[in-house]
Amino acid sequence: MSNNNSVTPQFFWFLGHVSTLFTTFSTVLFSFFSQSSYKRYYNWALLSIISTYVIVISQILKSSKSKISFFNFKSNDNLQYLSLAIVWYLVSNQKIISGGLYPFFIFSLFHASNYFKNFILPIAPFITSPKKDHLSKVINTLITTYNEQSLVAAANLEIFILIQLLAGSPFILYYVLKNFTLALVNIIVLLQYVTFMKLRYKQSKHTKLLFDGTLYKAEAYLNSSAIPPVAGTYYHQLKAQATHFIGLIPV
Repeated sequence: MSNNNSVTPQFFWFLGHVSTLFTTFSTVLFSFFSQSSYKRYYNWALLSIISTYVIVISQILKSSKSKISFFNFKSNDNLQYLSLAIVWYLVSNQKIISGGLYPFFIFSLFHASNYFKNFILPIAPFITSPKKDHLSKVINTLITTYNEQSLVAAANLEIFILIQLLAGSPFILYYVLKNFTLALVNIIVLLQYVTFMKLRYKQSKHTKLLFDGTLYKAEAYLNSSAIPPVAGTYYHQLKAQATHFIGLIPV
């Protein structure tokens, strides 16, 4: 990377992550006081997120020595998260994804911290070299210690978002009668997120382990004596239908 980091795409990528941290925090803060400010910061957060992934993907495409086909590239992690953020931004006037910013916040926290340690801290004025070395070691220790836990936390949040969207899916039928646009938005968001989670399940060990663990606990509870057998039967029928539907999604 060039020493003149102030004009590189990586620096603007860093600024995008800093903006994501600020706007996500502001979104949470203003959710208690002002709905208009809450929605505004939510949109700004999504735009910040989109900017970081656009930069990453453009750099990947630029650095590739051979032509990248969309068929092979569509499962790229960065493209998955970019498409998610774009759709959420486009539908934000109709639907806000509760908790949807939190996984991105976690990613941005670690990316911004790492960039700060490597490129901002070394050239920071008014900080002595011993203090810079100490801060660098502290940041590096935090990143190394909590990186794995952060990925697990992000995967947990992504599964929670899926559960939240599935729990709200029965209302789609009601929206069809009352607000067709909102019904369509909910269908698009749900289908895209199910596709996203199918890809994450295939590619992320954390998502797979957590999802399987959550499913195992739910089934153990449904199969216990505390639950009527009819509930377990209904669940397994629903699970079979959902598995069949998810299997039809081309990823």
